[in-house]
Amino acid sequence: MYYLKYFIILQTITSTIGKKTLNLGFIFTMTDTENGDLIGFTLSAGVVGVVMDRIFEEQLLLDYDFNFSLAMDNCNEARASGVAYELILEKNVDFLFGPSCNMPGLRSASVAKFFKKPIFLWGLTANSEMSSVDRLYNVYTSNPIFMSLASSAMNVLQTFDWDRFAFLIVPRKNERCKKMYSDFLYVADEHPYKTSLVYSYETSTPPLLEEFDLFFKKIKDKTRVIITCFDKDIWKKNFLLRMYDKGITSTEYVHINLEYKNTGFYSNYFDSNDRQIPIYGIYSSLVDDNRSDIAFKMAKRMFVLDLAKDFIEYKEFDLDAIKRVKEYPFYCTECEIENITTLNRYARYLADAVYLWANILNKTLTAIGDKAFGEPGSMKAYCEGTMMGYTGKLTYNKYCARMPEIRLYGIDSKGQIVTWFNYSFTTVLKFNRTDAVTEDRYPETIFFNWESEIPLSEPICGYLGNHCPKEFFEEYIVEILCSGIAAIIVLLAILITIIWFIKKILKQKKEVLTKWKVPIELLEQNEEGNDGGKSLHSMSSGITNDSDRNEMPKKNETKRYKFLVYKNNLVVGEKHKFEYKFSKNEQLELTKIQNFDHQNINKFYGISIDHTFILSIWRFCKRGSLHEILQADLINFDSYFMISLILDIVDGLAYIHESFLQFHGLLSSKVCFVNDRWQVKISNFDSQFIRMQRKLNKKDNLWRAPEHLRKDFSLGSKEGDIYSLAIIMSEVISKGNFWNLNIREECIDELIYLIKRGGVSPIRPDLVVAHDLDINPVLFSLIRDCWNENPKVRPSIKQIEKTINAFNDKGPKNLMDHVFEMLEDYAETLKYQVDERTREVVEEQKKSELLLRRMLPAEVVERLKLGKVIEPENFNSVTVFFSDIVKFTALSSRCTPFQVVSLINELFSLFDNLIETLDVYKVETIGDGYLCVSGLPSPNGIRHCEEIANLALGFMDICSKFKIHHLPYEKITVRIGCNSGPCVAGVVGLSMPRYCLFGDTVNTASRMESNGKPGKIHISSTCFNLLQEIGGYVMEPRGEMIIKGKGIMNTFWLNGKYSRCINTPIDNHNSLYDNVSINGMYRSMYKIQ
Repeated sequence: MYYLKYFIILQTITSTIGKKTLNLGFIFTMTDTENGDLIGFTLSAGVVGVVMDRIFEEQLLLDYDFNFSLAMDNCNEARASGVAYELILEKNVDFLFGPSCNMPGLRSASVAKFFKKPIFLWGLTANSEMSSVDRLYNVYTSNPIFMSLASSAMNVLQTFDWDRFAFLIVPRKNERCKKMYSDFLYVADEHPYKTSLVYSYETSTPPLLEEFDLFFKKIKDKTRVIITCFDKDIWKKNFLLRMYDKGITSTEYVHINLEYKNTGFYSNYFDSNDRQIPIYGIYSSLVDDNRSDIAFKMAKRMFVLDLAKDFIEYKEFDLDAIKRVKEYPFYCTECEIENITTLNRYARYLADAVYLWANILNKTLTAIGDKAFGEPGSMKAYCEGTMMGYTGKLTYNKYCARMPEIRLYGIDSKGQIVTWFNYSFTTVLKFNRTDAVTEDRYPETIFFNWESEIPLSEPICGYLGNHCPKEFFEEYIVEILCSGIAAIIVLLAILITIIWFIKKILKQKKEVLTKWKVPIELLEQNEEGNDGGKSLHSMSSGITNDSDRNEMPKKNETKRYKFLVYKNNLVVGEKHKFEYKFSKNEQLELTKIQNFDHQNINKFYGISIDHTFILSIWRFCKRGSLHEILQADLINFDSYFMISLILDIVDGLAYIHESFLQFHGLLSSKVCFVNDRWQVKISNFDSQFIRMQRKLNKKDNLWRAPEHLRKDFSLGSKEGDIYSLAIIMSEVISKGNFWNLNIREECIDELIYLIKRGGVSPIRPDLVVAHDLDINPVLFSLIRDCWNENPKVRPSIKQIEKTINAFNDKGPKNLMDHVFEMLEDYAETLKYQVDERTREVVEEQKKSELLLRRMLPAEVVERLKLGKVIEPENFNSVTVFFSDIVKFTALSSRCTPFQVVSLINELFSLFDNLIETLDVYKVETIGDGYLCVSGLPSPNGIRHCEEIANLALGFMDICSKFKIHHLPYEKITVRIGCNSGPCVAGVVGLSMPRYCLFGDTVNTASRMESNGKPGKIHISSTCFNLLQEIGGYVMEPRGEMIIKGKGIMNTFWLNGKYSRCINTPIDNHNSLYDNVSINGMYRSMYKIQ
């Protein structure tokens, strides 16, 4: 060997006479930097000399001598650009080798491209940007790109039907894993097998164990397939051990590790016998305490996708290359290589880059001579083929992209590392796959370590194990127990609905001619607006009837629109400058339009004629018009989104065509508005009278059919609407490229003229499909049919709807419905199918909660829902109220049982309405008795006495005005007793539980009522003292009374309340509240003056 080298050197010296010289520039990373262990100069540069020996042996480039120049960039982008510039200008290099990091490689490639110099990249330069033939035609790389690895991974997911996965990125500063993740997402989006990335996480550098824990927590209820990329082998073992520590050991989980280093399950570490150490055998100071056996156990349930290692790592090659760093061509005498026996990981890729350069340059010079030096991309034409390199076979396609061989590694039943799948790529994304076993043997071989079962994308019992079927009685015990109550509630609801509906119909018949009128007093100014510069077309129902106006968007008045609040909803009023002269038929027409009810029709509230101009009132829409939305950059604009928008418009237009209006007449994307549920709602379908007055701008005519443009005046037609629909559909599929106005040479007037002119090939918008949209060809044909010049051959709206539905099988029409499909189906079928038991549970729980709130205080119900035990609670100061109807037994004897129930229900309903306005809790009613309390369960200081006093006075006033329908001359009189003091309250009973009061205060209040007089409010001294402290009440002493169980007590009468304006007592027997100020809420309820 020594003599051979001597001969080569001697031959080189003697043959240099008359030869041309090629200047070669190399850009390296220092060994002691961040990436030195992977691509550092000391343990990689020596391969250049070894490869040059091979080039001389194979007699390549015999007519050339070589000068070598060296520079260091240390994977720094700015420095890489600078040293590339210096090597080209100062060293006059003809070819560049390196840099070996992604972004520095891109920067240097751009510099070399400017000077028309080829550049050969190696190392950490495998991202897809390096394969751009058009952008970087001067780049040659010995690395296959990450997209091939991603294509292999997608094939693995498809093979085993795994459609949900999580991705963990554990990067170094060179961002190799981040680039791999980016290319993976691109391939996944374009791949025909559709998967869902449910969660991705990028750790810090170096990773923390807590970050692994967070990743496990996040994916637990989302997926069982984990894809990882680690920029250091030791981090991979740390992850495996952390999976074990956190219990991620189930056979439900699958771990796929992506690599691109020809190592598979092995690391870049070697033992004392120079044997490569598997990743699970590396020592980790972070989590390891001699637990390699546990790491091996976890590795058994892991796959590794990596480049095939079809070369033998000869130690002689490594030792020779390491030694050569001090010799030709770099002569690094200060490089420290003692006791080093292994090259760094990417050194062989540098050797491949140099050997590739020599081969294709030799072929190019043979073919075109010195022209090769002026065209940096000329060598690509001679790149296709296969040669034996230092990382195995170097196979390149016609674009000079390396076609890799990728393998899926696993561990078999014997604990041996085996290759299950072998991917031989023919293009960057296409491959031929060879399997080690047949498909029917996958479970027993590939998935032996998973108990011979292929893991599912989602476990049978769900990610949280809560989807397994239950026993019938266990699952539906609530329904069985509550069925009787539910039936009664449903019957009452139906009865109330029928009564309400009948009353509504009767009222509508009386008001049908004026229903469309919107009184000006109900329209409130929206004066806080600050969005006046925004769209004028943002109408419709982003806000429901229960909306809080504080959450509404604010708008300022414009020349054409006025933004108002109507019945707590934000609405928009369109201004019309004509006089009000609506005929009876026109009024009926407006009422019919007001009654339009369809999910794709905008709500028309009516017309306000009380302004200086007429306003047509429409519901406001948050998201704006479809025309505006299509101009925006929507990240969720895909084929399903597009079809949903079109279907909404078709459904809305079908509704209009079937209505008495027959057609819209002015349909455009500007009058198609989108609410916050992403429903399209067609608007501005006014009556014919209003349409006759409306003036269109020039651009609006671009949506109108040519037959209507040719007329001086035309309201429209169904065929015209179909033409307008076609224009909208072309606008949707092109994502807002309306008539190509941005690049079209014709102005709008010229376009309108060409549309009206028609002809054999009339002008129409170009059907330009937006990026990433998968359009059914049928839709293109449908659009062309819809804007046919001949109106008679255009399809009807029903035919259009049928055609679109024929190739749309995505389910619900509305995007929000698509998300909440199960919930809405549940609500819809609950009325008709009791056997939809799962959905019935939710509804019954709501009814049960409502019933519980009627039986118990809201605070108690909330504590019960949280599973808390309701302990008896002591309250230091409350006021208890008892009332009883005087001579109720005698009154009942004069009534039928149904009349008694009706009487009590009507009277007690008035009492209940009064209680709703006060801080009073109704404990219970017993026959004609009524028990209330204030001050619990939420204490309110001493206000409880005032609240009960107002309640008592209110009861008296209600009874004085109450009429018994079947006994008109009878009056209801009540006897009321009140007492203040301490009390204990709590929930009593399991069946029909009640919130009960206990204590002497309750008994005393009962005695106050039983010892009172008809029409009188009897209060104790404690109650009297509190009312005196509050002030404002008319009271008189009754004197001392012998009270059963209490002895002699000093009691009082509560007669009324002082007026706020006139400081005089008011007798509660005469118009109790004529000048009495009480709670404002029940003042308005009973029309108290």
